[in-house]
Amino acid sequence: MSWRETLGVTTSAKTPYAHNSQNAQKPIDTGNCADIAGSAYRGLDQQTSRLLETLSDACKGVDITPAEVKEALAPEDIEDWRNGAISDDTLAAFARSLEKRRKMNLGKRPTHYTEQATCNYCGPIWLWFSGKVLTCPWCWNRLKDMPIPRPSPICCGDCIHFRRVGHPNLGHCGKGEPEAIAGLLDMEQRYCERFLPKPQQTNNDQLRPPRVETKR
Repeated sequence: MSWRETLGVTTSAKTPYAHNSQNAQKPIDTGNCADIAGSAYRGLDQQTSRLLETLSDACKGVDITPAEVKEALAPEDIEDWRNGAISDDTLAAFARSLEKRRKMNLGKRPTHYTEQATCNYCGPIWLWFSGKVLTCPWCWNRLKDMPIPRPSPICCGDCIHFRRVGHPNLGHCGKGEPEAIAGLLDMEQRYCERFLPKPQQTNNDQLRPPRVETKR
């Protein structure tokens, strides 16, 4: 996932580098090839060092290392930064987003997700505001089959993973969550990070997409 996908930035058109056709006509000075190569490697090291210094500032107060942020940047992202197309503030926002996304991938709630909400596809969730939403940041976990922390208990019978047996109120978990020998009661409330609500008819006018998150 690139910095643009993480921060929701659209790709901007790049200005191609100017090509000097006169250089193509110049003969190669073989005597200076070693010096030229050495200068290129030294320049690359300096650029990498400067990037890591910038990322060190971007990672202050964030539980993520500059090397991890650099690894998440695509080569074209790094080139954009060198050309001034990506600001240091953008890198800092990217580092914060990476830290939050990494915690969420592990099923951990971000500290500022303090309100209970309901997602049409994920069920009860933690968000930075309350209410009902069509989609949410936890939808990434749902699509990648990763855990979703719950603010409230759920009923197994309301979950798409519930597999009913011959008994009218018993079934088993399709995700292999812990259960009694006889199985799970459909109306028993429990905490489950694998719960996903069954599709149902909803009035979309009563639902809204998540508002743009501004708190960092």
